[in-house]
Formats: sequence, C-alpha cells, structure tokens
Amino acid sequence: MAKGKASVRYLHREGLVGHSNTPDWGFIYTTSLTKDPAWELGDRVVLPDGREFHYGKSAGACISGQGVEFTAAGYTAYTAFAVAAAVGAKEITIPAATHAVLAEDELRGGYVVVHDGSTNNVQFRGVIGNQAVAADLAFKVQLDGALTEAVVASTSAVELFQNPYASLQTGTMNYNPKAGIPAVKVAAANTYFWVQKAGPTWAAPQGGKLGTEEGGYCGGLWSDVGNISDYNTSLGVTVAAGRGSQHAGYAILGDADNIGPLFMLQG
Repeated sequence: MAKGKASVRYLHREGLVGHSNTPDWGFIYTTSLTKDPAWELGDRVVLPDGREFHYGKSAGACISGQGVEFTAAGYTAYTAFAVAAAVGAKEITIPAATHAVLAEDELRGGYVVVHDGSTNNVQFRGVIGNQAVAADLAFKVQLDGALTEAVVASTSAVELFQNPYASLQTGTMNYNPKAGIPAVKVAAANTYFWVQKAGPTWAAPQGGKLGTEEGGYCGGLWSDVGNISDYNTSLGVTVAAGRGSQHAGYAILGDADNIGPLFMLQG
C-alpha cells in the first residue's frame, strides 16, 4: 500500500451480489497481536448488505455484542510553531511538547489542525506518516495534502490527534464516544481487530422496551458500557441509568423481550 493511500474496499458492488455467490470475508472475524500489512488502522470495508467495518487496535479486552469506545484524548495541545512552512508544503514540524516516545508512522491516520493565529481560519489535514522521536521533542509529520496557507513561526499554532482507531476498549462511561461493535471477541490489549460501525447486527439491549413490539421504542442510544438503550423522546435522555446522548441506530426486527432485536447501526 502506498503511503497516504487508505484502503476502502467494497466487496462486490451493491446490487450485483446475492447469497448464492457471496465471497468468504472471514478475515473480518479474526484477531491478531500482529498488524496485518494489508491494512492500516481506520481502513474501511463495506459489505454488499451495508455492513461497514473499520480496522482497529484494542486498548483492553473488548466484548463482542457491546460497543467499544474511543479512548485517545488527543496527542499534542495547541502550541505555537517554532519552524515555518511554505504554501505547498506537505510536511510540517510539530513543536516540542509533552508526548510519548514515537515510532515511525505511529500517528498515521491521525489529524492536524493548523491555526493561522490571527483569524478563525484553520487548515485540517490527515497525517500519513511521522518521524520517530524521543519523548517531548519536536518531530516532523507528513500530510495528506499540501498547505494552502503558510505556517508562520511564533504566530501559527497546531493541534495534533492520533489515529482514533488505535485505542479502543469496551465502553465504560456514557459520555465517551462509541466507535461501534467488535466483529469478534477481543481477549487483550494491543490486539488488531475489526469493529462494525454501520449496518445490521446484534447489540446487547439495555432496556426491555427496545424493539419493534407495540409499546416499545425502535430508536437506540449508546449506554455507558456499550449496550443499546431505548430512546423514548417523550421521557428524554436522562431516565435510564447509564444512558448517553450518542445515537446508535434503530431496531429493525424483534425486541429485547423476545427475539433480538436485530439492530441497524448508523455510525
């Protein structure tokens, strides 16, 4: 894979594949302590039935059937540049700031926000690579597109985010954003696996009212631990303990009291 080229693969084109000629995509249901060289963190696979998966790495054990949350909190805070960069540059130098030891390209799939320091205009770019460096030192990152405004030392500033899919774990807090549901059980930290972000799946229901039966509520919100809580708009979002505000999707078949529900994740 060429540096900077994320892998987005649609396995057969929608409408041209049925169950009679479905390929084997068993790789989605595997885990490994070694990164698959065919994939980068955050890479996306979309199946013909609309199921969407992203390649991720665990920060701890992950329960299949429950949502995992993003645990990364950003990499370097708003800091003024010490090294200038011209219009057209595809590499910038992140100024010295508090950060861990970095391996080469560890931040690939992350993002930078370049502030001009005088207005509200920013340049938002993806990170396709980074220089290996010791803790807290300045280092270079390569961008997925050239700068359209110059970086001015001491005036422009930068914020840096690592790849959000590089640190996933089973939900713990209702205010932590959820990435989706692991395609398979993940036994430990530092494990590579696929997380489902959209499409039909089974998700552990938190509320007995979740589903399509009469008197139930088909809309779902992520709970603190990654279960799906029913969303009753007349009651609001603070009734059920642990219920968060992030929309998860909706039940399409069945209900929590009987069979299912089969749940449609919506990213």
